[in-house]
This record gives sequence, structure tokens and C-alpha cells, in this order.
Amino acid sequence: MHILTTVQVDWMMTIFLVLGGLGIFLYGLNLMGDSLKLLAGGKLKVMIEKSTNTPLKGIFMGIIITGLLQSSSGTTALTVGLVRAGLMTLPQAVGIILGANIGTTVTSFLIGLEIKNYALPIMGVGSMLIFFIQSKKMKRFGGVMLGFGMIFYGLDLMGGALKVFAEFPAFQEALRSTENSPILGVIVGAVLTAAVQSSTATIGILQELYTTGAMPLIGAVAIVLGSNIGTTITAILAAIGGSVAAKRTAAAHVLFNVTGSVLFLILIRPYSAWILFLQNALLGGSSAAMTISFAHIFFNVFNTFIMYFFIKYLVSISMKIIPGDDFMDTMDVVPLQDKLIEESPALALENAKNVINVMGKVVAKMYDNSVLYSFTDDRKLAEEGRNFEEIVDTIDQKVHDYLVKLSLVDLDKDLAHLQAIYIDAIRDYERIADHCQNLFEFFEYRYEHKQLLTEEAKQDLEHLYQVVNETILITIEAFSEQSRLKAERILELEDTIDTLVRKYRKRHVRRMNVCEDENCDDEFFVDILSNVERIGDHCTNIAVNVLHENYYHDIETEEATSLS
Repeated sequence: MHILTTVQVDWMMTIFLVLGGLGIFLYGLNLMGDSLKLLAGGKLKVMIEKSTNTPLKGIFMGIIITGLLQSSSGTTALTVGLVRAGLMTLPQAVGIILGANIGTTVTSFLIGLEIKNYALPIMGVGSMLIFFIQSKKMKRFGGVMLGFGMIFYGLDLMGGALKVFAEFPAFQEALRSTENSPILGVIVGAVLTAAVQSSTATIGILQELYTTGAMPLIGAVAIVLGSNIGTTITAILAAIGGSVAAKRTAAAHVLFNVTGSVLFLILIRPYSAWILFLQNALLGGSSAAMTISFAHIFFNVFNTFIMYFFIKYLVSISMKIIPGDDFMDTMDVVPLQDKLIEESPALALENAKNVINVMGKVVAKMYDNSVLYSFTDDRKLAEEGRNFEEIVDTIDQKVHDYLVKLSLVDLDKDLAHLQAIYIDAIRDYERIADHCQNLFEFFEYRYEHKQLLTEEAKQDLEHLYQVVNETILITIEAFSEQSRLKAERILELEDTIDTLVRKYRKRHVRRMNVCEDENCDDEFFVDILSNVERIGDHCTNIAVNVLHENYYHDIETEEATSLS
């Protein structure tokens, strides 16, 4: 019988079904998560920040967000962004990661409900919403439904193909061997999950295999444990080249998953027996796919419950594994407190000012990196610069929203004046970060095309950079202290910057006119000077607001800034 089956197998079609089904599954998973993010807008990030002031709340929020996104990696990425911006501590981030592992079990539970029988009509309804409904919200909801249906349709395709393999004695023997050597199952689960970058996909494939009856429960549970190890590869890859905070978050993720998997591997036989008992007691042994879902869910729930009491040790160990001082660790950031808006607008403004001061220091550090990158082709500087820009953008959005809420309160004249100054300050700091990012891009292009600075051009830039650096540092102090004396010094430096830029532009033109060598093509040098000059302009904007008792923005300055 087995020989006949072997002869009749269309291997090409079988492989196509497995690969195609996996592709449809992964694309559906991604489409559903992306569509849900678009539906939620920026609310996901706000939900995470506001609901994670304790690790326990972080766990519940991690469950909810990951259940929606169907991606623990997506939840981790959002979390790392807030840690980088200083708006969330590492212990809070670890809480979200613990919860994210529980959130990933939602799909395995749904697969156990045999929803795949309705995959095609679900996809049909989703497609109709996308193509025939004009409402953006309904189109995004259609994307959710289409992705949801594709998940189960892809699994159905894979399941049909995998059933062919289950008929081969050699394949059955390989599956049965995992009962006596669970470590093999762990390795298979880890490798497969690392390859497809989705523990949900691994669990889905496992459920299809287990329903054939060829796989022992102990081996299936071992693959579940391995999938939790394999899913950490995404966090590791995301942290490469990232900040120290990002690497520590990834390290905590790895520690949590690996420790839990090793612990349950030791107890795999009693745990498997308990799962089988639970499945028989609740479902009468009628759903093999739900058995795997139970194993997945209860492992993550128990693991999270156990590791919750060791969060501080996870944080401590991850800090030892990833040594060094992250720049944001040196920042004393007080989270924006909404309750102060009603209780004390003055304290709320002070709260916002403290965060803006941090924003200024991040901008100054980003500028330092762009200066160093101008003379040294070190890609780590550029990568760190992009991280700083992300931090600046996050702080800009959060403080802006906070100050807008504050404007709804009845502020007196002085507080309204400060509130307007602060809104301008975050805009100017954000623009400075944009110009620094432009510098990174200009020099990245130059290094790729081997355009080296002439000695004269290098000396000109060094001098200009030095003056602008002094301007930025004094601007931070002037804003923080609301010092008129320092603000006046900024205006003096601005005149110096404008004079130097005009002078160095003329020198650049002269160099280009007398040089006949094609290597003299100093592309983007004028643009570099313009961006540095704009940085000085935005520092001047902040100084002008400090100097004037009555808030106003000169129309010409406003127009010039908008063009930058």
C-alpha cells in the first residue's frame, strides 16, 4: 500500500502546495497585522505608553497588542521605540515582551476551531470591501478579513500536502523519534521558526502534522518549545546595529524564551500528559489541532507567570550581557503626566519643558555624530544617527500632543506664552534633526562614490561645525534657563555662521573653477553648507522666543523656516 502511494505522489505539486501555502499564510499574517495597525493609527503606541507604567500592566498590554498584530516582533519593535525615546523603562518593556508571547497563541487557538472551512468566503468578503467600498476604514477592515482568510487557506493547502508525507514509514519513524529524543523536536522547532520568521507559522504547520496521527504528543510539545526559541531571532536581527536599549530588550526576550523552553523541556513528559488529560476532559479528545493550541497557550501562560517574579533579574542579566552606557540612559526623563494638565497647568508645562530639554540633548548628540561622520566613514555613526532621529520624532509627537491638550485648559497669559514657545521649540529641534539626517545622507553618498573632501574644504567645514556646535549647546541652555543673555549670544553666533557660509561658498566655487581633475567634483558641498546654516537658523528661532516678552514669530522668519 505504501509502495503504491509512493509511486503515485506528484512531488512537484506537493512541494508547490507546501511552499505556496506557506507563502499565502505568511502574507496573510502580515496583511492582517498591517491592516490592523492602519485601522488603529497611532493608537497602538499610545495604548502601550499609557498602560505600561508597571510590568503587570505591560504584560496585559503585550497580550492585547500582539493578539491584534499577530506579531510579537511588531509589538517588540513598538516597545523598543519607546525605550529609545526614554518614554518607557526596560522593566516595563520586559513586561510587554512577556505578554507578547501569550498574544501569539491567539492564531493557534483559532486554527484549532477549524475556521479554515470558511477561509474562501472570508477572503471573498475581504476582497469586496477592498475593491468596491470607498471608505478607507472599510478598505482596511477588508484587508484584515482578506489576511485572516489567507492564513487559514494557506494552512489548508499545506495541510493537504503534508498528509502525503505522513503516509511514508520513514517520515512516521522520524516523527516518532522525537518522543524518545525531545531535544530533536526543540531543534526542529527553533530552526523552522528562525527560517520563516514566525512562530505562528511553525505552530500552524505542527497542528496540521499532528492531526495526521503520525506525530507523538511529546514530539509536538518539543517543537512548540523550540518555536519559542526560534522566534527570538527576529528580535536579535532587529537589535543589530541598534541602541544599547534595543539590544538589552532583545537579550531579555532571548533569556525569557530560552529559560522557559529549557525548564519545560525538563518537565516535558508530565506536561504532555497534563495537556492530553486537559484536552480529553474539555473536548473529549475530538480536536487534535486544539491539543497543540492548548500546549502552546498554557506553556506561554505558565512561563509568563513564572518569569514575572524574575523580571528584575532578567533586566539585570541583560544589562550585564550588553554592557556599556546607552546615551538615553544618561537622560533623566520624567514621563509626560496627563493628570497634571487639569491639576496644575504650570507643573504640566514644566513637565513638558523637561522632556523638551532631553529632546535638545538628543539633537546635540545627533549633530555630534553627523560631524564625526563627515570626516570618518563609520556606518555605526550613521545608524546611531537614524536611531536618534527616531527618538526625536517620537518625543516631538508626544510633546506636541501633550501641549495641544494643555491649550484646551484656560491658561493665563504667561502660561499661554510659554506653551506657544514650547510648541515652536519642539518644531525647531525636530527640524535640526532633519538637517542632521540630511548630512548623514550627503556623506553616505560621498563615501559610496569616493568623493573625498579637499584639505581646504575639510578645514572650512571643521571651523563652521565648531561654531554651530557652540550655538546648539548655548541654545539648549538658553531654552532651559530662559536666559536672555545666552539668547543674545546665539544671535551673535548666527551672524558669524551666515558670514562663514557665504565665505566658504565662494571658496568652493573658486576651487571648482581652477581644478581640472574630475576628482575635484565636490558634489553636495553647497547643500552641506546650506543644511548647517539652517541648523543655526532654527537655533535663532528658539533664541528669538526667549528674548521677546510677548510671543510672536516674525513673518519672514516663519516663511524662511518653512522652506527649510
